[in-house]
Amino acid sequence: MRYVIFIFSLFLLLFGCASSSAPQQVASRNVPSNNYEPSQTLNRNSNPISEQLDSVIREGSNYIASKIQANTKIGVVNMNSPSINLSYYVIDSVVMHLVNTDNFLVIERSELDTVQREQKYQLSGEVSDNSAISIGKQLGTQMIVTGSILPLGNDYSLRLKIIDVQTAQIIGTRIYTVKPDTVLLSLLKSQDGEPKNEIPQNVIMGDVNIINNNTTTIQGDVYVNMPNGLGW
Repeated sequence: MRYVIFIFSLFLLLFGCASSSAPQQVASRNVPSNNYEPSQTLNRNSNPISEQLDSVIREGSNYIASKIQANTKIGVVNMNSPSINLSYYVIDSVVMHLVNTDNFLVIERSELDTVQREQKYQLSGEVSDNSAISIGKQLGTQMIVTGSILPLGNDYSLRLKIIDVQTAQIIGTRIYTVKPDTVLLSLLKSQDGEPKNEIPQNVIMGDVNIINNNTTTIQGDVYVNMPNGLGW
C-alpha cells in the first residue's frame, strides 16, 4: 500500500513539474519575435531622414572623405542645378564638412572666382570632366569634386563625382535621392544672383530721329531694346 502511495505521489510531482515548465518554453519562443519587431520599425523610420538635403550632403561628404587620402588638396569645382543659390549651398556645405575632418586641404569657393572668370563657366552650370580637370590644375588641387542636383520625378537627385586631376581617373561616384524639404524648396525659390535671359535696355539721351518712311522727332529719353554689337 505504501508502495502504491509513493508511486502516485511521484507521478503527481512529475506531472506538476511538466505543467510548470510548459509556459516558460512558450515564453522563450516568443522572445526573439518581440525583440525583432522594434529593430525593424526603427530601420524603416530611419530611411526618410537620410533623404533630407542636409543629411544627404553629410552622407555624400563622408563618402568623399572615405575615398581620398589624408592631406590631399581638394576642390569642389561645380554643382549643376536649377538655382545658383542651391549650387552654392551644396558646394559650401561639402567644403565645410571636408574642412571639419581636419584631414584635407580644401579650396574655398571664393578661390574659384578668378578661375571661373578665366574659364567662363558657372558654378551652377554643367561642366565636362576635361574642363573640371583643367580647373583643378589651375587651382593646384590633386582631387576635384563635381556634381549635380537636378529634378527626378517628384524628388531630386544629387550626384557626386571624385576625379584625380593628374590621371583623370574617376575615384568614386555616388547618387542620392533628395526629398524636396523646406531647405531645398527655399533655395529653389530664391534666385538672387541667377543670370537672367533678358534683352538689356539701352537709354539714349536727347532727341532721336526714327526713320520709317517718315522722319519723326521724339523729345526726351528713349528706351530702345537693341541687340549688342550694332553700335549703340
